[in-house]
Amino acid sequence: MRNFTWIVQTNAFPGQEGEFNAWYDDVHLDDLLRIPGVTAARRSQLVEQVQMTTDETGLKLTDAKGIDAKYKYLAIYELEADDPAALLEEIKSRSNTPEMVISPAMSEAYTILYENR
Repeated sequence: MRNFTWIVQTNAFPGQEGEFNAWYDDVHLDDLLRIPGVTAARRSQLVEQVQMTTDETGLKLTDAKGIDAKYKYLAIYELEADDPAALLEEIKSRSNTPEMVISPAMSEAYTILYENR
């Protein structure tokens, strides 16, 4: 069995963050954790005030605008699968069904999959 980290970055529509976060924390995480192969999940929120980047002089502190942060929310899922494409296909097939309702408060999402070393 191979192990993966799936990064999901999201935003909510303006004025709908409360609804979005309630859905994500109270509904969506549980829906995903019911899928065989999804073994762990956690969420985070962007720190607007301080970030770190690099320039020609090395590391420097900045803020979220200084790194052109596009997404406010982050979910990190741990996955176990022999076939990661099949697992992502299963997640996709459940999306927008009673098994995995998607909140209309979510404005956009970006995902990326990494294999753990």
